Amino acid sequence: MRKGNIFAYYGEGKGKTTLAIGQGIRAVGEGLSVVMIQFLDYNNTKEGIPLKALEPDFRIFRFEKHRESIDCIDEDTKKDILSELRNAFNFTRKIIETGECDVLILDGLIDAIEKGYIERQEICEAFLKKQSYMDIIITGTVLDDEIKNEVDYVYKICTEKTP
Repeated sequence: MRKGNIFAYYGEGKGKTTLAIGQGIRAVGEGLSVVMIQFLDYNNTKEGIPLKALEPDFRIFRFEKHRESIDCIDEDTKKDILSELRNAFNFTRKIIETGECDVLILDGLIDAIEKGYIERQEICEAFLKKQSYMDIIITGTVLDDEIKNEVDYVYKICTEKTP
């Protein structure tokens, strides 16, 4: 039986989601099942289009409504976002606890934690319930030390040059 690990891809640079999806596609090629849950990713819908061809082996879930930006929001919208992210996180816990897939990609989870929508302790507790064979991949911008200590592999993505 394979041993699962927890991976974190973080940093200011582009490519974290692409890297996670690539790992997911590789897993499908190995006969594994993949679930991807997107957090705080309002305008990034294009990567899901070609992945539809990989269903049911690679499934993507998004619980949030489409919004132009999260930067300028009122209190009602913030409550809506919190509710949507709570639904996404509850679904995440269910996937982790039941072992419904071999690879779980939590795209943008690091940002949801950093913005205070998901508590650090909650994800650390969920990691403890991970099935032994399951890989979990988390992505985002700023990875704090508490989460960093809970993962097996940490990759920092940075931009060295832009046009």
